[in-house]
Amino acid sequence: MAHLVAGYATSHTGMMIRTFDREDPVQVRVHRAFGQLREEIATLAPDVIVMVSSEHLNSFFYDCYPQFCVALGKESQGWGDAGVAARSVPIAGDFSQHLLECGIIEGFDLAWAAEPKLDHGFLCPLSLLTPEFDIPVVPLFMNSSTPPLPTFQRCAALGAMIGRAIEARASDERVVLLAGGGLSHWVATPEMGEVNPVFDRWFLDCLVRGDLDAVTALDTDDVGRRAGNGGQEIRNWITAMAACNGRAEVLCYEPVTRWGTGIALARLSAA
Repeated sequence: MAHLVAGYATSHTGMMIRTFDREDPVQVRVHRAFGQLREEIATLAPDVIVMVSSEHLNSFFYDCYPQFCVALGKESQGWGDAGVAARSVPIAGDFSQHLLECGIIEGFDLAWAAEPKLDHGFLCPLSLLTPEFDIPVVPLFMNSSTPPLPTFQRCAALGAMIGRAIEARASDERVVLLAGGGLSHWVATPEMGEVNPVFDRWFLDCLVRGDLDAVTALDTDDVGRRAGNGGQEIRNWITAMAACNGRAEVLCYEPVTRWGTGIALARLSAA
């Protein structure tokens, strides 16, 4: 079977690339944490990265907007949005097909798209963690922006299914699971630029304790009030955490007000 060798979760914002200030110690700490994970992933030498991230009305729009969507094919192109350079991203198409079929068997009628373009939700973390873009990726789009949103419980169930799909894969592939998004931030609202460290630290503490029950019990509207519309991207973290079936180790948390985002990076342990 394939082996889940590591799981990680990171925030994403194009500002961490396009406005990175090397004289700001807070921003430097964030980039140092990304550098640590970059070295870990290089050492692990995974054959594939399964990445759960959000879509920002670039690849999908109101005419067709899936809750969960798997990218199939051989290669995707980046949009080059939010100040993140466009790159070609290799797709692990056979693994994507396997995940799609496992989902169907378990009652997840996942949508699929042939080589969809990827925006900064994917390209920002990948640019910092795998800058050579030499590891095939299984991109899994999560609706974290366009109501109605999937429940947090459903996201955790999806993560558990992903974990079982990795175990069911008849190969010796080494798999890294990566979640992107969050934490607290507001996009195109009067609160834009604000960060809620109280919510962020509560959420991270739940993951450190492995308390998925607490985070899956969250209410979508309450998260919007406390963590912003961008905070809904914690769904990606919950999905990855459930796949790893363990606890998190927070490597970095900084409420970066200059980026208008609660920035966190975490290592997710597998049981």
